[in-house]
Amino acid sequence: MGKAFAITIAIFAVIIGIMVFRTGVYKDVVITPGQQGPYIFVYKEHFGEYHKIVPIIESVESFMKEKGLPCSLAFGRYLDNPDEVEHDRLRSHGGCAFTNMTEQLDQILKSSDLKFEPIEKREYVVASFNGSPSVGPLIVYPKIEKWFQKYGYKQSGPVIELYQTLEDQTVLTRYLFGYDL
Repeated sequence: MGKAFAITIAIFAVIIGIMVFRTGVYKDVVITPGQQGPYIFVYKEHFGEYHKIVPIIESVESFMKEKGLPCSLAFGRYLDNPDEVEHDRLRSHGGCAFTNMTEQLDQILKSSDLKFEPIEKREYVVASFNGSPSVGPLIVYPKIEKWFQKYGYKQSGPVIELYQTLEDQTVLTRYLFGYDL
């Protein structure tokens, strides 16, 4: 019985170790103020819990890929504070971010139901995390909150998360926080 228990514990430890490694829970969050943009956001609106936006982002990515413009930078823009708004009423946008408006992009947008918005270059506090986007908010948001408190910044406006799949198939997420001093 003791041997079976030890084997079970060892198996669980290995599984947890694999999960920690694959999700990147142990990875650092790099926080720096800096300019980001400009971008063209091509998106669909989403209402409800933020973690359920993935199918919206994927549908925009698929549509753009079918039209010959692969989405190398996906995004989620989270308009409401989930501590202040009921989760089923949260508003967000999900889709693809482009760095310039090409004629092909302009033609695609004219013939689709997708929304688009130019985002001007501006200052953000940027938190970079090279781990799973599913665990990123659990790691990044508490650290950014402490950073804002330490340096006397006040977060303002929506949070933008930019998702970039790297060559090794990991995802680099840049969290953009607008701010007031």
